Amino acid sequence: MIPAAYCAENSDIKRFNAYETEKNPMKTFAGSVMRALTFLSLMFFSAISLAEIRSDVDRETIGMGESLRLTITGDASERLDQLDLAALQFDWEILSSSSSTNTSFINGARSTTRTLSLDLLPLRDGILSIPSLSTGGNRTTPIAITVNPQTVSAGGDDSVRFSIEIDKRDVYIQEQMILTVTIEQAINLDGAEVTQLELNGAIVEELTRRNFQRQINGRLWRVTQLRYAIYPQQRGILEIPSLSLTAREVLPGRSLLGARLGKRFRLSEDAIAVNVKPVPADFPGDVWLPAASLELAQSWSTPPESMEIGDSTTRTLTLAAEGLLSSQLPSITSMSDSSKITGIRVYPDQESSDQIERTEGFLGQRTRSEALVASVSGSWTLPEVRVPWWNTETDSLQFAILPSATISVGSLVVPSPVQPAAIAAETQTTTTPVWLNALAGLGWLLALLFAYMLWRSRDHKASDVAIDNTEETLRPLLTAMKASTSQNDAPATRQLLLRWATLHYQQPVRTLDQLKGLCDSGLADEVSTLETAIYSQSDEAWTRGAALYRAIRDEPKLGTTEQTDYRSLYPTA
Repeated sequence: MIPAAYCAENSDIKRFNAYETEKNPMKTFAGSVMRALTFLSLMFFSAISLAEIRSDVDRETIGMGESLRLTITGDASERLDQLDLAALQFDWEILSSSSSTNTSFINGARSTTRTLSLDLLPLRDGILSIPSLSTGGNRTTPIAITVNPQTVSAGGDDSVRFSIEIDKRDVYIQEQMILTVTIEQAINLDGAEVTQLELNGAIVEELTRRNFQRQINGRLWRVTQLRYAIYPQQRGILEIPSLSLTAREVLPGRSLLGARLGKRFRLSEDAIAVNVKPVPADFPGDVWLPAASLELAQSWSTPPESMEIGDSTTRTLTLAAEGLLSSQLPSITSMSDSSKITGIRVYPDQESSDQIERTEGFLGQRTRSEALVASVSGSWTLPEVRVPWWNTETDSLQFAILPSATISVGSLVVPSPVQPAAIAAETQTTTTPVWLNALAGLGWLLALLFAYMLWRSRDHKASDVAIDNTEETLRPLLTAMKASTSQNDAPATRQLLLRWATLHYQQPVRTLDQLKGLCDSGLADEVSTLETAIYSQSDEAWTRGAALYRAIRDEPKLGTTEQTDYRSLYPTA
């Protein structure tokens, strides 16, 4: 049984990088200050750009004399108590208002929501507007409300009314229909209970109940509506069973035993038969989707047409259907063939689903994200995606289409050395003496001989200086590598690993795939494990830091047999 409350008003890593600490302390301090100021600026402007207020109503069609609930929602920065409501009062009387604040923590981030609820009574019938309301530079979106003429009672002294209504009597299997149970009372009731709705062969989801006022023939009625979204699972005749209301009148005044109770009410409504049709024979999809609307969309964290080797981008696919539950929507995994593309590695994340209650039922959503990493240059086209669905408004087959997307990956841009400008020698119009040319040639020969002897004398010293410079560069880098791998900090380790590889192999190394082509199999296996941990977007932590560092220490230097042993530079503790 549904308790009497239904007839009452709702109550309201640490990232340690030792390599960076080897730099000039003053520059490090200045850089920290600049990063802090930049971060605070971004947070400030992001808050401004994301701040918004929105308005919702519990119904978009009412009768004259019926109240309407308007809910205005904003974030912590919004002062909803300072909303300018003057424009609202041209067509509406504000009966009451209430406010609330809700704070939650999601993934360690604090989120605060402020809500203002207004009960409104229309001043005239027709098409009225909830105007745009503003505060702090943000505005709500206007909402159109249809107000029908006032209901005229046929007479009688009835004080309690009970009715049930279904919005559709002819539906497809799994199509949403809304059952509304309405209780109208002009007197106070005690112990009001409605028969529990039980259906075989259908899924029933309860919607938010509505509470408002209605004025009929000058008499004020309190109205409570219990609403259910029903999804038939079998074709044929679905019977909505008879429902009844039991309650007792509360008389004015009080007795020694408490409230004075009057007559008892028991009101019933007959059962309702609904015709449930099967899936149309010409529907081509594997998953039957009867919806009022359906949309398939995608978004990219980085434009896919402007990537370079080693870059990654996150592709997010969203399927949303009005009139369906999230459990009725198909998996989006089968909608993408990107995992079959050679040269693009795909790391899919788990799908998420949600359903949002709207004025006319549920909006089901399913979202899937996948990280795409480019390992070679080239151009690929993700094929067009077509999802068939049945439009219940027009009773016709339609397709949600996701256009094809092109991924273009360019080669790494290596700056070309600047060529000295060619100096055009002016043509001499006069004849140069032979002895002068011979003297000039002898001078050039002596200069070349001197340069060669100087080069031979400094060759050995230059090689020693190069080795010393390499040692000085590797030392802080390896200290940072030891720290990041001991903490299993995958992002920091990746950056340090690419720097190390550039020095170790004496050539630019920009991607982990490029590194795996240069190193031994042992290090290549550990690099693959690191790459998977970074791009898989799973909750599993990377724990192979120590093994990766051992593989780095054991990696021989490329291309020489007699060389300086750098292994003494690698920290062991």
